[in-house]
Amino acid sequence: MKIIIVEDEIRIREGICNLVERINDNYKVVAVASNGREGYRLICEHSPDVVISDILMPEMNGIEMLEKLKSEGKMPDTILMSAYSEFSYAQTAIRLGVREYLTKPVTIDELTNALSRLESESGTKDLVPESLSSLNTIIFAALNGIVDADCDMNTFLYKKYGINENTKFTIMTAYLGYYYDENAVKVKKTIEQMVSMYEEQKSIIVEMPNDMTLVTVLYDTDNQEFIERSMQDNIRKNSVSLQRVCLGMIATEGIRNIRSSYRLINSYLHWNMIFGYDVLIIFPQVTKIFAEKSVYPSEIENKMIAALYAKDKAGVLREVKRFEDYYFCGRLFNPIEVKEAYSRFIWAARETGKDVSDTDLTEAVQKNLIERIDNAKSSREMKDILDMVFGEMFKDKNNEDGIGLTVKKTIKMIHDFYKDGITLDEIAGRLNITPEYLSAQFQKEMGLNFSSYIRNYRIGKAKRLLVESNMKVYEVAKQVGYQDSKYFSRVFRQVTGQKPDDYRKAKR
Repeated sequence: MKIIIVEDEIRIREGICNLVERINDNYKVVAVASNGREGYRLICEHSPDVVISDILMPEMNGIEMLEKLKSEGKMPDTILMSAYSEFSYAQTAIRLGVREYLTKPVTIDELTNALSRLESESGTKDLVPESLSSLNTIIFAALNGIVDADCDMNTFLYKKYGINENTKFTIMTAYLGYYYDENAVKVKKTIEQMVSMYEEQKSIIVEMPNDMTLVTVLYDTDNQEFIERSMQDNIRKNSVSLQRVCLGMIATEGIRNIRSSYRLINSYLHWNMIFGYDVLIIFPQVTKIFAEKSVYPSEIENKMIAALYAKDKAGVLREVKRFEDYYFCGRLFNPIEVKEAYSRFIWAARETGKDVSDTDLTEAVQKNLIERIDNAKSSREMKDILDMVFGEMFKDKNNEDGIGLTVKKTIKMIHDFYKDGITLDEIAGRLNITPEYLSAQFQKEMGLNFSSYIRNYRIGKAKRLLVESNMKVYEVAKQVGYQDSKYFSRVFRQVTGQKPDDYRKAKR
């Protein structure tokens, strides 16, 4: 089988060549190109069996190259490679007849399977390409609004999966927030076990790293009330495994409504900060909640300000804890009002901090705070925001004076294994203590929680790599323990107020 590789980054291009040669002796790379224009010329010259192409390239991108070949009747079997951020090209790829779609970094198993499918299906073309036509990928594309439920797509879905315009779907969204990278695998396994109780129910789980969310889609659902009730029971039974996960559920019909329904239930998911992690937020029931009016605790704010002027760290943290308890003590406040109160409390602290220490938050950090408050869905996220703000006011909080042996061992393990995605549960297991005890002790002695510490440590390492090396952003992400480069970029921006590339440019 003759193969041409079109990729502008030389290391990736050479890596794909090496992978192809290792997969099968019958696979021959007959030419390589560094852009779409050169790729077009070589494809016309060699008439390959398969083209493996990147999307974003100089001079002519991969989509433009394929469109030109398609218009001239020279369209080859194609494997497109892209990052998640480029998945918006999937709809165009479908229309062009692209047979396979792989996300970077490409593994040898993924490439082997893609090439094997093309070889076994030589001469046959489906309405929708095989890798793009997996239900998981179609649902992923539908959730992101990049696939239209047109006639061909509807015909294909009905033919292969029995899904039509009236098929009933139940969408359960599991938002992990900044704990996504740490907990996604464990939470996905728990949800799979919960869904398995519906023996004949069809379902899939779609990973949405950019939204920091796992989306479970059940289809051909008959008894929505039973699903809601039994899923709520299962959530309570699995509350330990689903800690820090915000869960919501909504029913809808047809593939065309999946995105709007997903966005709708997500817009109500902030009720989780009021009800807690073990309550499933269900639409439309959530719209019928009558919240009590929130009265802003000015007395707590005044005492916090007084403690700041007195430089009484213990007093400040005591009032911060009272403020948190006021809003998350079981009272039924509207989460929007809670967010407004947090903004007011933080900005009061900020103005006082300017007077006390003549320092202020940068514009980027201020914008970051506003975005984090707006996007927060859980009480834990709101508490993390206060940790970040008041941590900046007490720079000596990480001083090792007074730090016990358990926390010191924890810090050493974080520093040794941060690349491997080590978790609080794993460290607690090695120390023969409970995760709950370790979490509380770490927070008490370090002044911030475990997840914030390991996130900040990873981002600190990433900053150094961005400035001191020429590694690509996705390589930096992998080096510091993030498998998804776009998720890494989002976390990096949340911590620093800048995208990784912008940070690199500013520091060089």
